[in-house]
Amino acid sequence: MKIGKHYNAVVESEMPQGFYVIADNERVLLPGNKAPKNLAVGDYLDVFIYTDSEDRLIATTQTPRVTANHFAVLEVKDVNNVGAFLDWGLDKDLFLPYKQQLGELEIGDRCVVYVLEDERSGRLVATEKIKSFIDTDIRSLQNGQKVELAVYDACEEYVDCLIDYRYTGRYYNTPNRANRLYIGDTLTGYIQNIREDGKVSLSLKPVGYKAMMDQSEQILQLLKEENGFLPYGDFSSPEEILEKFDLSKKAFKKIIGGLFKKGLIKLHDDGISLK
Repeated sequence: MKIGKHYNAVVESEMPQGFYVIADNERVLLPGNKAPKNLAVGDYLDVFIYTDSEDRLIATTQTPRVTANHFAVLEVKDVNNVGAFLDWGLDKDLFLPYKQQLGELEIGDRCVVYVLEDERSGRLVATEKIKSFIDTDIRSLQNGQKVELAVYDACEEYVDCLIDYRYTGRYYNTPNRANRLYIGDTLTGYIQNIREDGKVSLSLKPVGYKAMMDQSEQILQLLKEENGFLPYGDFSSPEEILEKFDLSKKAFKKIIGGLFKKGLIKLHDDGISLK
């Protein structure tokens, strides 16, 4: 039986303290307060195996937000002089030892962790030192692929993110970006580029042909909302384009050029309008 995993178990017997269940050919206690109502000997149920406050193996029908050998973004519930305690969906919080932290944590912080079994204590613990657990085999990733991101490192120029809670990639912050990203943020992103050295660049918007289509629709919608006219064009500064459309000037010119060729907009000296 492995700690930190789910098992399909069968109820072997009922005792005053709860039920003994058989999981993976081993006998473990399911406390009465963790058992569903009307549970009876012979019933099958899904249980999660972890340790109680006295480090004894114990089963629960509660569902944790993360299992052993996986990544997660969890909130700090408490902090003391030995570490932090994270909310992972069980009555007993997940311990993040002080030595496994990368910075000072406070109650309410969100942190990106990897969950593993501590070799010395046999307990499940969390670590913020996650880089050695990230999968470097990125053959399943493709340019343009839609992915789930979790920010685990951030600086002024870029943020590093878990990709689908398995791989890593980097998103370069846009200058003057209003919504900065911080450690613990989770969001949808896209694979922008996979380099020959295996490093992955990320985008928060679709890339390629689909991106152009989506952004064209956004500009047309803005035109409709602004009574058919926008005071932007080739004369606009890159900063103005970025602030209004969250696009580079090069991308903006390419999009409005495409809309013009399709006969959807008109170009003017002082802006663009619906045709």
